[in-house]
Amino acid sequence: MKTKDIILATAKEMISEVGFHKATTANLAKMANISEGTIYRHFESKEDILLHILDALEESFSYYIEAIRQKLDRDDCSIEEIMNEYFSFVEDNEIDMKIMLSTYGLLDSSKRLMAVFLKNLELVLEDCIKLGVKKGTIRDVAVEENATVVMTIIFGLTRMQLYWPDRRDVRAEAVEFCRRSILN
Repeated sequence: MKTKDIILATAKEMISEVGFHKATTANLAKMANISEGTIYRHFESKEDILLHILDALEESFSYYIEAIRQKLDRDDCSIEEIMNEYFSFVEDNEIDMKIMLSTYGLLDSSKRLMAVFLKNLELVLEDCIKLGVKKGTIRDVAVEENATVVMTIIFGLTRMQLYWPDRRDVRAEAVEFCRRSILN
């Protein structure tokens, strides 16, 4: 593993454990078994490290959205697929998601990324609902409002999954609830 990757992996671990503001480059260097100067050869600041983490998460999310868009282009997408694939995305990117959520109120870059996540998720949900209405698999419902409701359910379940993993997992029930709420 390259030094830059070691720094990023260690920073992810540290930030997810102690929070962004309590993480220091000195502790990061110690934990990564490198000098603090080595960190600054690869990154300008602790904020720069966070930006790299968030950029990588945004890139991963764009692949998820693109995969959904391709299914929509083929008229082959469902609310259930969007929800289940999003939950898989969250599981695959658990630490990065926690970092984004925990720094949301602190840093503009996290706020911007959160807005990108929510808007893109809402847009693919809208397109999926429109497709379902056109195909006759979804009732003629208020598209934007229902997409917002489903997106809000997804987002709430994401927080539960990340921060209260010992709570009963109701993702399957939520998917079924959303499906029953709008299907013909």
